[in-house]
Amino acid sequence: MDDSPGPRPELRAALETTLTADVGSFRETVDRLGTEHGFGTEQLTTTPDTFDPKGGVTGMSVRDRELVWRAWTLEAAPIGVVLTGPAYQDNPVVYANRATCRLTGYSLSELRGGNLRRLQGSRTDPDPVGTLREAIRGWSSVTVELYNYRADGTPFVNRVSIVPVSDADGTVQHWFGLQAAVPDEESASGVRVPCSRD
Repeated sequence: MDDSPGPRPELRAALETTLTADVGSFRETVDRLGTEHGFGTEQLTTTPDTFDPKGGVTGMSVRDRELVWRAWTLEAAPIGVVLTGPAYQDNPVVYANRATCRLTGYSLSELRGGNLRRLQGSRTDPDPVGTLREAIRGWSSVTVELYNYRADGTPFVNRVSIVPVSDADGTVQHWFGLQAAVPDEESASGVRVPCSRD
């Protein structure tokens, strides 16, 4: 099984809708996706009340625990999954799975509390960044490709999808993000990253 955080369009599309589904549908779909895409789903045996992810979840509301639980159950997924929020506080990272940490070179403790714009650098095109900002302002989902930089400075093309998460009154408080490195030949945006470092 290839566990690299690559594009995986079918998995990405399924997760975009599943991440905000009711708990029953979420469990069923993630279990199926784990089988289809070869990743473990052992965490589905826990509940938002009983799980204990790395770094702990003390002091969280019931809703926040449920959202972190969703990201945590996808710890072994071969695509980066990130939960950010609250939105009104510049969307700091709350949780990031293993694939996100492998992709970016940052640990969860390094990512937590900061905004993922830390991955941007000198060659990051402002157009897809603007598209992301516009989607956040409009509370809508979007997928873009842009240059990002790993912790060691190595550039890569990142296909980023963001999915708004509404609370009971319809206000977007959090976002799920999906991330994967895109090989040159698969980049829809025409962005090309050289094999060597900048």
